[in-house]
Order: sequence, then structure tokens, then C-alpha cells
Amino acid sequence: MKKKINVLVTFLTVLLLILSALIFNISKYIRDDFPNQNIDEMLFYLTNGVGGTSGDVIITAIKQGLLPFLITLILILIPIVRLSKREHILETKIRKKKLNFNLFPLKRLKLIYAFVILILSLFFSYKMLGVDSYIDRLTNYSPFIEDNYVSGTDVSIGFPEEKRNLIVLYLESMENSLINKESGGGWDYNVIPELTSLAKNNINFSNTNKIGGPFPVPGTDWTAAALVSTTTGLPLKVPVSGNQYTSSEDFLAGAYSLGDVLRNQGYNLSAMFGSDSDFGGRKSFYKRHGDYNIFDVNTAIKEGKMRKEDKVWWGFDDSHLFKWAKEEITSLADKEKPFSFTFLTANTHFVDGYLENEAKQKFDSQYENVYAYSSKQAVEFVKWLKQQDFYDSTTLVIIGDHLSMQGGGFFPSHTYDGYERTIYNAFINSAAEPVNAKNRTFSPLDFYPTILASIGADIEGNRLGLGTNLFSDRKTLEEKFGLKYVSNELEKNSNFYNTEILQGDYIELLKEANEDK
Repeated sequence: MKKKINVLVTFLTVLLLILSALIFNISKYIRDDFPNQNIDEMLFYLTNGVGGTSGDVIITAIKQGLLPFLITLILILIPIVRLSKREHILETKIRKKKLNFNLFPLKRLKLIYAFVILILSLFFSYKMLGVDSYIDRLTNYSPFIEDNYVSGTDVSIGFPEEKRNLIVLYLESMENSLINKESGGGWDYNVIPELTSLAKNNINFSNTNKIGGPFPVPGTDWTAAALVSTTTGLPLKVPVSGNQYTSSEDFLAGAYSLGDVLRNQGYNLSAMFGSDSDFGGRKSFYKRHGDYNIFDVNTAIKEGKMRKEDKVWWGFDDSHLFKWAKEEITSLADKEKPFSFTFLTANTHFVDGYLENEAKQKFDSQYENVYAYSSKQAVEFVKWLKQQDFYDSTTLVIIGDHLSMQGGGFFPSHTYDGYERTIYNAFINSAAEPVNAKNRTFSPLDFYPTILASIGADIEGNRLGLGTNLFSDRKTLEEKFGLKYVSNELEKNSNFYNTEILQGDYIELLKEANEDK
């Protein structure tokens, strides 16, 4: 019996130490390699599933984390090994001298040590991942969203008789940092010259008098949050109790989005992703808000465009994305109704991006080469679009979804001190002209009404969600209250968001309003 207990104690001790090393090193890896990733994003993806995550990303994480994990495990096992040696010496002496001495307290000491290490690793993880500040935000409530939110059901949104088509191209992690300093970026040279030219020759909303863009605010700074915030004017907040993002019926049931507006205006809506659209609840969001037709890696396999074994990176590469996007856009343009097509690239996702075989290697780092090729691909798509007979009645919006999460000091090592990283944007063939596109302080939340204005929509009051129409002369919330203040308020909990946005149903209210008319 004693032997079994000893084996069990040893097993539990080692198991707890392995768990401690894992917790500590995973937390440290996230903090060091993904410095811009916050606890909200991690919780969102954990509660909404991470199926479809790129195998390359997982393999990279394992490769980078394996050695630190082993070193940590060896270090915390040293006291146990020493204690076991002393225990063995005592056991030998007891047997030789036939003493009546119980060594179990010594074995129990090892287990106590393992528990202490586990508690310490949890504490360090708690601090490194910012769980403490997250809990503080949950208990700190703010009326900011309620006081400043404008629902599309409460204001008039008028459309021209001849409705324009809308194409929204989200470029993964595309930020202005990679543009040369002279043009408004942070690099000594230009990694994305084609996108630079697009921004210069079309409408670019900027925080400076050169090329610039919006500043991320809480709830807008990862892919799912970016897609939501730029189309609803709302941050994506993780509910405290329960998960309301797992089904299309529940995903921000009380929000009134770009897709809802366009669907009610008779648009055909379609969205395309080079990965699994279920990742991060994207499919649920686009189905709930606009009932988009969704094309993703699973659709491509189902339709015979690719085989399951042809998967690369997150699903299929951006060359195939642009190819199939052109086919879908052409099909939509052949129909009588106006259309809106949304698609998202993936090659520039961290870590280091996915470099296609056709891409030139002009720069020292793979990540720069991936960005350079993405810039080239985007502009080739623009050239194609301009050759189509429906181009004159089509507006193209190109925006980065968020700042890159590449760690390892990649951006600080290239940009100069004091440079403020912003998200890329270019509005092409817009129906509206801005009163002032430069020296603005704004966030991705402002793109919701701005995108609508770009296709000729007349928005009563020039505000939707928490966003402001940047084509107008109305101040954004960031200009009115200050970027830091807005960010602080959005981090706090909101009763209005938890009840009216997560659980409400503005769309039903709109239907009732239309019936009354």
C-alpha cells in the first residue's frame, strides 16, 4: 500500500511540475511573441472554437516554445531530484540499521513544493496575460456606449435611386508602418509601394497630413473584432456569462450592421475567406447580419476547386482567394440586384506570414516579402476591377483588419521612436468626397458609416453605432473626447451592451417600424 501511495505522490508531483512549466511558458510566449494580443481576444477564440487554425502557426509555436519549456521543467525538477537523492540515502540507512522511521512526510514535501510552483506559475501567468486588468474592467461599468450609440433603426439612411455596388477588401494585418517615412510610414524604405500609390491617388483617411489611418481601440484589434467593429460601429466584447457568439441567431442580436442595411436595400451579399469561416464566429456574424452567402476553404473543397490535401497556411493562399473572388464578383455583377462582396486575405497573418512560391524575395525578412507580395496582389485586383463594365457603379474599400501581431521586436526595430502605428485604408471610386480626410483622429468604428457614405448613402446625423461618417465634417468620438478617454471607456463593462446589443433585436424593431409605415 505504501509503495502505491509513493508512486501516486511521485506521479502527481511530476504532473504538477509539467503543468506549471507549460502554464508559465505558454504565458511568456504569448506575452513576448504576441505583445498586442489581449485577454479578450484569447477568451473570445477559446469560447468560439479555434478549429481551422493554421497548422504552420501551431508548429511554429511548438518549435519556439519547446526549448524554454524543457529548460523551465529541468530547473524546477532539480530540487525534486535532490530531495529524491536524500530520500534514497535515508531509505538505505534505515534499511541497514533497521530503524522504524516514516519517510512519508519527506515525500509529502515534494508534493507541497509542486503545488507551490503551480501557484507561482498561475500568479505569473495572471500578471503576464493581464488577467488582473481584465477582471478589473469587468467590475468597472461605464455608460459610454449607451450614451453615444446611434442605431441604424433610429435614423434615416437614404440611398440613391441607382444603387452602387460595394466591394470591401480586408487585408490581413495591413498597417501603414511598412510605408516609407517620406510618405507617412515608419520604414526607411517602402515595403508596399503599390498600396502606397493607391492611398495617395485615392481617398485615404489619415491621422496626419500624409498617408495614415485609424488607431485601434479596445474590441477592434483582432480579426473577428475588426470585421464586427467596421460594420457595426461597435467593439466586440466578450460576455461575462455564457457565450452569445456561437450561433447565427445569437451573434450581436441587437446590433444593426452594414449587412442589415444593405440586405434591407435589396443587395445581394457575399463574403469569402481563405480559411474556415467558422473560426472566430465569422460565419455566424455574416449569416446573422445580412444573411451573406459564404465561401470558404470548406466551400472550395465541396465545389471541387481544391482537394483537402491541397490546404496551405489557413486554408488556401491569397492567389486563389483573388482568383475565386473575381469569379464570384463577376457572377454577382451579372444579376439584376446591386451587390456587396466582402473578402479577407490571410498571407500576412503572423507568425512571419505565408510566402507563396511566385513571390519575390526582395527583403531580408520573410514577413516583409509576404507584405510586398500582398501589396502587388491587391493592386493587380484593382487593375482587373477597373477593366470591368460594372466598375463605374462600384465602390472599392480596402482596409487592414488590424495592426499586425508579429512579435519579436519586428516593428520597433524598423520604425523610428515616436511613430504611431495605424491601420491602412483606401476608398476607391467613392460616390462621396470628404470635407477633410487628413489630420483626423478616428478608429475602425468610424468605418461603418463611412463605408455606407462611400456608396452614396445619406445618413441622418452622420453617425452610426459609435462611428462617425469621415466624409462629413462631424467630429468623431475620439476627436470629441480624446482617444485615450474613449479607449478607457470601451474597456469597461457596459450594461447596455450586455442587454440591448448582445440580447436585443433591433432588426425586429426595424421590421415593425417598416410595417407601421
